[in-house]
Amino acid sequence: MTQAPTLLAQRRLPRPIAFTRLRATAIAGERAKAAPPDAAFELLVALAPVAAGEIWIDGTHDALPPAYPGDTFVFDLAASPVASFAGPYDFVRFYLPAVTLDRLADDQGLPRVRGLRTPPRQVRDPVMQGLALSLLPALEAPHAEATGFLDSVALAFHAHFMRSYGGGLASGRYVGAGLAPWQFRRVRAYADANLDADPSVADLAGECRLSPSHFARAFSTSTGTSPHRWLVNRRIGRAKALLLGGEELCQIALACGFADQSHFTRVFVRSEGQSPGRWRRRHCN
Repeated sequence: MTQAPTLLAQRRLPRPIAFTRLRATAIAGERAKAAPPDAAFELLVALAPVAAGEIWIDGTHDALPPAYPGDTFVFDLAASPVASFAGPYDFVRFYLPAVTLDRLADDQGLPRVRGLRTPPRQVRDPVMQGLALSLLPALEAPHAEATGFLDSVALAFHAHFMRSYGGGLASGRYVGAGLAPWQFRRVRAYADANLDADPSVADLAGECRLSPSHFARAFSTSTGTSPHRWLVNRRIGRAKALLLGGEELCQIALACGFADQSHFTRVFVRSEGQSPGRWRRRHCN
């Protein structure tokens, strides 16, 4: 198996949520080594077809049928699952500690899950597939992506996990209010003063005296966009002002919270449809 890149989200918590790319290009059908029981849950989202395999849960053996892109395996790690695949595989692994699951539920005013609805086989889960695909650029360049993006993916993953796989949840839809005017002013002031430091969702939530989960929901209600996307737009706005002022691209990247000039250029092109240099030439003439 190739080296497995891992990203952590919700770092403020004692046990963060983790995202890992697990790939193997040649498998001889060996059984994976058993890991000690862990109070955590694991979801494996297939990115490519996977040949049939075998699974041992609490020592009980069962067969695994072939899997296809978007198929999702759900495991309770307290049962020490061990898998063996007959061929290559490519997964994004979502790791969710039980204590973090409970903490985020408390933050949102939701009941804690009672057990896990574990499918007997893999299931087709388009939501998990979308989350896995959104993480691929970050997993391929683990030092270039914003903390806010990872925290947002973690919250979306947690909400979907609670709804789709958590047992014993209360029914009904939560409808939250938006941010108060003073809260939005505090967020805007803090973000503008710290754009170069890559503020996280937890940092912004602290300015509002809210949990990150409550803040992300209230912020989206108020603005119609996620905190991560809003921060990206603020960075791009500052970058444009610096471009017009003649600053060097590498200096702009650092001043606006991007990892480096290459990261700045990629994000700018995605936002504006053209490179920073071309944008400057068009608007300085």
